[in-house]
Amino acid sequence: GVLMNLTDNMLSISIVIPVYNAEFSIGKLVDELVSELNHHYNLEIALVNDNSQDNSEEVCIGLYEKYKNIVSFYSLSKNVGEHNAVMAGLNNISGDYVIIMDDDFQNPVSEVIKLISYVREKDYDVVYTYYKKKKHSFYRNLGSRFNDKMANIMLKKPKDLYLSSFKMINKYLVKEIIKYDLP
Repeated sequence: GVLMNLTDNMLSISIVIPVYNAEFSIGKLVDELVSELNHHYNLEIALVNDNSQDNSEEVCIGLYEKYKNIVSFYSLSKNVGEHNAVMAGLNNISGDYVIIMDDDFQNPVSEVIKLISYVREKDYDVVYTYYKKKKHSFYRNLGSRFNDKMANIMLKKPKDLYLSSFKMINKYLVKEIIKYDLP
């Protein structure tokens, strides 16, 4: 008989998580992602520390050591913002699909599972999620303006629809995004 590695036929999912001052949430988030998704997909998680001022760096290094075949870790020497941290992650992943998500359990792992199922069922190139009601501070909202402007232009999104930073993109679109990154 022929020995076949079942993981070769599994869909590969990359998750990019920009990390900023998340020492208390990132460990639990990665543990849950690995335990819930790793049996069903070839899972890859890219943690990008955006020069956190807490112990996020040490926690991320610990996660990399714990899950060497799944977690990769990138540490930025200065704070470059969420968009640039995501771009650093996108340039270093290889999945058929990429999920971009926050480091703070704003989107529980159950929503990640729903997002994957939805995208696979509909065969979309990209799916953005949105909040029915936003509960973020003004500062946080300010940080999401770039995301919104891009979507208005690229996706012809209605201006009054807010898109969260929780999204899933196929490999082809990721290649296009990293090719034409905006300054």
